[in-house]
Amino acid sequence: MLHRPRRHLERSPRRQRKVRRAECVQDAQRNYRLIELLFRRHRPLQPERVRERPRRHDERHCRAQNDVRAVRGGRPGVHPRRVLTTNSVSWLRHNALQRITIIIMRATARVTTTTTTLSARDASATTLRCAHRPSRVVPAHRVSVETRAASGATDVYVTAGRGRASVGACDASATVDPRGKRGVIATGQPFLDHMIDQLTAHAQLGVSVRVERSGAACEECVDAGDHTAEVFEASGRALGKAMREMLESGRDRAGAVGGAEARFASPLDEAYATCDVNLYSGGGLETFALAPYGRPGTKGRSHIGTYPTELTETFWKALAEEAGVSLRLVKERGDNAHHIVESTFKAFARGFRAAMDKVEGIDVYDSKTKSDEDRKSGIKRSTKETSIDVALDLDAKGATSKISTGITALDGLFASIQREADVSLDIDATGDLWIDDHHTAEDVSIAVGQALNKALGTKKGCNRMGSAVSTEGAAKVECVMDLSNRPYLGYGLELESDKVGDLSVEMVEHMFMSLTFNGQMTVHLVEHARGSDETEVAVAAAKAFGKCLRQCAAIDPRRAGSVASSKGTLSV
Repeated sequence: MLHRPRRHLERSPRRQRKVRRAECVQDAQRNYRLIELLFRRHRPLQPERVRERPRRHDERHCRAQNDVRAVRGGRPGVHPRRVLTTNSVSWLRHNALQRITIIIMRATARVTTTTTTLSARDASATTLRCAHRPSRVVPAHRVSVETRAASGATDVYVTAGRGRASVGACDASATVDPRGKRGVIATGQPFLDHMIDQLTAHAQLGVSVRVERSGAACEECVDAGDHTAEVFEASGRALGKAMREMLESGRDRAGAVGGAEARFASPLDEAYATCDVNLYSGGGLETFALAPYGRPGTKGRSHIGTYPTELTETFWKALAEEAGVSLRLVKERGDNAHHIVESTFKAFARGFRAAMDKVEGIDVYDSKTKSDEDRKSGIKRSTKETSIDVALDLDAKGATSKISTGITALDGLFASIQREADVSLDIDATGDLWIDDHHTAEDVSIAVGQALNKALGTKKGCNRMGSAVSTEGAAKVECVMDLSNRPYLGYGLELESDKVGDLSVEMVEHMFMSLTFNGQMTVHLVEHARGSDETEVAVAAAKAFGKCLRQCAAIDPRRAGSVASSKGTLSV
């Protein structure tokens, strides 16, 4: 209770309210100063922000917050009003301990507190919300990460899981934290350690696995030798038990949203693998088809370094059984044993996270978070054969584009990519079409690929990987993409006619190859169904490519600007 001079009692009730309001505001300002001094927040709540007029922030910050404010009812580009009434300020003062506790818990995270315009009647019933961890039930439908955060939805998976397993002379312990960082991964088999680490980079889980062999603890990056099935089984069982414990909090929620299954296809150069996972069906490892670990029709490799490839199935069988998941792992393409195994672990990590996101109601591919980088680019290319001007903006959602190459079919393919990717793409090209369409189609595709690579920049915060299926008429084509900085095109379209519209049929493949190689990405195109003509197949492929590009380029705010890679960069 604030100390007040006795003369306050002699004033009118209206005057007393004004005095109390002034004193409460002063107390709130002192609280802000105290918190700022103690915790040195990146964006401290300064006393001068307690005002009755909107306060404009820098342009980049306003752009990044526009979508969240639209959900909250705020006006884009303007910070919500920070009007503190008597009741609301009193509430803040009397709950200072709660506020300080929240900040201590989130001291290493980026926390945003929101003080909204309140009326005296409902201010006391309003709770202080932390936008990093909101506190309302997840909507039944899937929404973007930002929309979900703004709506006040609660995280389903919040508790770390732990597991232990003993097989023969091997004792393994594991921890899986849905919000943690990478722990110690030491199984005594370095390649297996590297594969388990994919769960951190691609499933965004804090994973730790420790193995003791005959009582001796294994060390990271040290090959302990004698890689028996006991090591793989113990590691898989411990990790599976930890996953089951972590997943338990979402079991009821999964039933409410209609299941927790997901499919993901992950490429790695010439290889790509698919993972189908259901978190709660308990079917174990239903399908495992990675062999041969090499070119089809050959025996394949028995070892990757000292890693015995035949024990890969032992690990996955133990993990799926203990985690209580249904799992199908299939190699779709691949000649390199290392790539085959790693793409499988990546596919599982991405599929596992996608299933968790489904339970939590998150559609990460619909993210509206802006990149910290300016993802615009322009390429001008002029030779004796062609003159090309390309302008690209990856974050100009809903933009219209002008595409003119002189080849109607090529214009249509790029327009399909632009619409599905939801980017701004302008192409103005002239070429020696009196010879044929080769130079124009090739050079335009090179320029667009270079513009893509330039606009993507360091790829920080990007989803990086995606897979999508698109149709055109009766044609159905799947695209699998990775913004890997390692160019590769797995082209699976069987086009036999002489022309696709007015574009030479071989230039369809050349267009995708030029885009892929100059865009520094890995792309696989798979034809699942043929349409009434080959134009439908080409258009379906372009639409799938654009849809995949949108998924890969979208920013996942949970990555906090980090690169989705176990090696820490995609720039070299």
